[in-house]
This record gives sequence, structure tokens and C-alpha cells, in this order.
Amino acid sequence: MKRKIIISIAFSLSTIVLLFLGLSILGGGIISGAFCNPRIDKRQMERIFAADYDLLKIVTSYLVASEYPSISLFPEIDNGLMSVFSDELGAQRISINDEAVVRAIEALRERGYGLIIKRNNTVQFSRWTMRDRGRGIVHSIDEAIPDYSAFSFLTNLEPLSVNGWYYYEEDFREWRVRYRN
Repeated sequence: MKRKIIISIAFSLSTIVLLFLGLSILGGGIISGAFCNPRIDKRQMERIFAADYDLLKIVTSYLVASEYPSISLFPEIDNGLMSVFSDELGAQRISINDEAVVRAIEALRERGYGLIIKRNNTVQFSRWTMRDRGRGIVHSIDEAIPDYSAFSFLTNLEPLSVNGWYYYEEDFREWRVRYRN
């Protein structure tokens, strides 16, 4: 009798654990978005921008001075490397040859930044993402309005307190409804 009770309890606990793990994996975006990765609005982003401006400027200056027209700094790749693309060389990973830039990227990662991209006339810093939505900071290299083609699903772009810097929002669902052909 005791053995049946122990087996029943063990089975129930393992079922609960598996159910919880399955829901965590499937619903991770909802759970992390609601509790671990709260949405950032423009007002909050302005404060974040002010606090991180020096780091953002270091990384932006390095990327702008680079000879490569398209650069991606993926959070899952070592901070000492960047993925670059050029018509002559194609795609490849190369080392960042400036220790101050590597430290700035590491500091931005610790502060919650994700993907960093240089494309066309923009340098984009992803700060909040959840599934098919994202928010962050973008710098216009030539201080014109950032090139919309640098974004996947841009739905909002507002200037920040420093000329050439913007708060952006991307939302695939909203974009799809807005621009459906």
C-alpha cells in the first residue's frame, strides 16, 4: 500500500514538473515578457539613453568608422567578434580590434542590450524584445531620419534628446495590419 502511494506521489510530481517545463518552454516569451523583461516606453528609454550615452557613442563611433557597410553584433557571439558583410568579401566574422569598444559592448550587454546592427545610415541597439516585437535606440549616422529599410517591422520612430538619436518600436502584427497589400 505504501509503495503504491509513493509511486503515485512520484508520478504526480514528475507530471507537474514536466507540465511546468513544457509550459515554460512554450510560454517563455509570455512569462519572460511579463516578469523578467518588462516593456520599455519612450520615457523610460530616454532615461536609459542618458545613462548609457557614453557607451553607445563608443560603439557607434567604432562601427561608423568601419569599412564594412553591414555589421551585426549578436549577443550570443563572443563580444570580441562582429559579423560583417561586404560585396567584395561576403559574410564573415572578424575581431574587434579596440579593447575599449569590446568593454563598452560588454557593459551594454550587462545593461540589457541585445542585437546591435549597423546598416545603411543607422546603428541600431535592441533594448527590449518579445517574440515579434522590439524596442530600442537607433542612431542616424548622417543625422537624417534613419533609413526605414534598416528595420524589419518599424511601427514607431521618435527623436530622443540628442540630435541624430531615436527611440524605435517594431511590431510585426501592427506592421502587417498597417501595410497589408
